[in-house]
Amino acid sequence: MKREAIRRLSLKGKLTVLSAGAIFITYFVFTFLQYHVVKQWLLKEEEKTMEQTVAEIETYYAEKRNLSWEGIRRSRAFLERLNERYQLIRVTDEKGNVIVSVSNGAAVSLSPSEMPDKRKMDEHFINNERFLLLRQPIHISNLHGTIEIARRLARFQQVTNTLFLIMTAIGFLAMAASAVAGRFVAQSFVRPLQTLAKTMADIKNNGLKRRIDVPPARDEIAELMVMFNGMMDEIERSFAMQRQFVEDASHELRTPLAILQGHLSLLQRWGKHNPEILEESLEAAVKEAERLKRLVLELLDLSRAEAITVPDEVAPMDAAAAVGQVVKNFRVLHPDFQFLIDQPDKPIARAAMAKHHFEQLLFILLDNAVKYSQRVKQIAISLREEGPFVIVSIRDYGIGIPKEELKNVFLRFYRVDKARSREQGGAGLGLSIAKEIIDKYGGQIALESEVGKGTTVELAIPKAE
Repeated sequence: MKREAIRRLSLKGKLTVLSAGAIFITYFVFTFLQYHVVKQWLLKEEEKTMEQTVAEIETYYAEKRNLSWEGIRRSRAFLERLNERYQLIRVTDEKGNVIVSVSNGAAVSLSPSEMPDKRKMDEHFINNERFLLLRQPIHISNLHGTIEIARRLARFQQVTNTLFLIMTAIGFLAMAASAVAGRFVAQSFVRPLQTLAKTMADIKNNGLKRRIDVPPARDEIAELMVMFNGMMDEIERSFAMQRQFVEDASHELRTPLAILQGHLSLLQRWGKHNPEILEESLEAAVKEAERLKRLVLELLDLSRAEAITVPDEVAPMDAAAAVGQVVKNFRVLHPDFQFLIDQPDKPIARAAMAKHHFEQLLFILLDNAVKYSQRVKQIAISLREEGPFVIVSIRDYGIGIPKEELKNVFLRFYRVDKARSREQGGAGLGLSIAKEIIDKYGGQIALESEVGKGTTVELAIPKAE
């Protein structure tokens, strides 16, 4: 039940309980150890006092000449002066007979005992009271006996009891203080999370513009807030791009559909009886249907590029051989173009990319080069190594791209010259697909261009290990 109750607590409640518990347990362990250390120290002090008393008695008797049991019996006055409160001192002969005994608040009856071989210190409970008993053998002249000291631990018990009460009282105060401290700690942890939750609720109700105010402290929670703000920026950009994508795709699909609908309406009304109009409308319909087909295929290619998952192990690919094969196919498709391949003398390192993805990249870039190079029908392809990359460069001598447009060429449906691109069948998705693919493999794509002089696209593909 207790575990279930803890589970039902809020995070703030759990942190309060855990931090307060941790503080209290730490204090309890420390206090417990401290209490027992002090207790043992006090007990050792009691033992030292008794040992010092025995030493003084031995010294006193050793200074006496021709000491007899009668002389020891007459030493009562000295023993009374030496004796402390709650203590009994007595001297017995080797058979355990008491020669002299003095007591100062230590009402205890000791049983006769034989002389020990060496000093002994024992702890006893006599009449429900705690005693320390020290027995020390003495050998003076021809006398052999025992010095016995029984010390009632009344002061020791008073001190330890007082210490226990004080520590217990402080323990309850520490428990209260730990609860307050635990709540403060929990509040300091939970407050940023509450802010985060409130911001998420605002985002849910009011849109994606809301952000968290990150505190100046750079702790883990602040880092979480920074990551959350960055994630929301990415989500907002993704939604904006998705919205733009839908708008652009709708626009691209709407134009050929409108043309198709217009020609079909024309034929339905009166054009089907006019051979000239019928031929023109059918030709336009076929052309727009082809455009729709290309657009749908490019959209499918884009979705496939977004869904690419690079396998853990990519088979090394011979980039030079793949370039040669793709260029060979383009020479068949475009016999009026000249394709020049420049390779270094030494073999090029293998690239870490699936062959069909690399061929798709080459097809996209060469197809663009052909579309926009109708005046100078020459395309140059080169390969080289540069650091950890294999570089494939494709250069055309076509219309080029203005510098202010270069930053937009990888956006979906973006076309520099929309009218000319539509005439040539482009939907502005080729470079977007290429960038999706190259990014998945940790590569790079860069583009340089000059209006009227042509465009150079470079692919940087990681080398295979």
